[in-house]
Amino acid sequence: MLSSRLLMRYRRGFTLIELLVVIAIIAVLVALLLPAVQQAREAARRSACKNNLKQVGLALHNYHDTYNTLPGNPVSGNRDNTWSAWSGLGMILPFLDQAPLYNQADFNRGGRNGPANSVVSRTVIPALLCPSDPGSGGRYSSNSGPCSYALSSGPVTSWSVGNRPKAGIFTYRSSTRFTFIKDGTSNTVMASEVQIGLNDGDQTALSYRNHTAGDLTFTGTGHSRIADNSQASIDAIRNYHQACRAALPISDQGENDQAGRFWSTGRVQWGPWFNTLMPPNTPTNCDNDASITEMRIKSASSHHTGGVHALMADGAVRFISENLDQGTWISLGSKGGGETVGGF
Repeated sequence: MLSSRLLMRYRRGFTLIELLVVIAIIAVLVALLLPAVQQAREAARRSACKNNLKQVGLALHNYHDTYNTLPGNPVSGNRDNTWSAWSGLGMILPFLDQAPLYNQADFNRGGRNGPANSVVSRTVIPALLCPSDPGSGGRYSSNSGPCSYALSSGPVTSWSVGNRPKAGIFTYRSSTRFTFIKDGTSNTVMASEVQIGLNDGDQTALSYRNHTAGDLTFTGTGHSRIADNSQASIDAIRNYHQACRAALPISDQGENDQAGRFWSTGRVQWGPWFNTLMPPNTPTNCDNDASITEMRIKSASSHHTGGVHALMADGAVRFISENLDQGTWISLGSKGGGETVGGF
């Protein structure tokens, strides 16, 4: 009788093999579930990133409605009227629910110059940060105010080309009106994502800056600093970029991976500026010297798989593939180049 009771009690438990099987099944289920959870989280982050860029677009349109023009990038009108001037994003702060911050700024000085602006420029603005970007979770120096979004100067190698039709919407002192966008607002890029540099010495990062001994200019396009979608321009851009990449590695100069360091400044590597010479997610930003005041190539880039979110001039946000034809991307950058743009 006693032995049968012991046998029944024993049969109510698990054997070691059964326990191991259960643990293995749970481990498999967790392994299958984690990627799905991660994909769901990234989808949420990607949606939030798209929405942030949409809000930038609404702010730019509201700015235009108020002043009958879009801001330049950098803007003129202060005594630090150079690359240290305010960025276009700084000018739309009131339309991003940042009026108190805007009112603290001293617009008689550059975007980082003077006591007031040194405080304003290092203020972190969540609406200007893409949750998918690792650089949005912190900052690599205490005085930085990082930014995931940048304004397009189009197919140019300098922001100081003026308000020319084949250039993009945002150049130095551009003051572009929507009526100037002859290619159509739905066919012209206004802004996009640009990865925030982490300044961690990773020379494979898309945001990493390199400089070469040469320069990038164009012939037959109407302006030496503006490319068109011709094969001659595309070849010149690719050859320059290959030479830039071939120079890696270079010694760190303290500013080599600081793309998007400040939302406030017009300084092109630190600030919200990019051009449309190379397709999205092209590795390495390139300059011809160590100043980082003017970049020759600074591409749209993101941490999303396959491409970037781009804000069109009509306010729509579209996902642009990193495999987009280079000539098409150049054409989308110009506001009045007269190019024909197919599906993208």
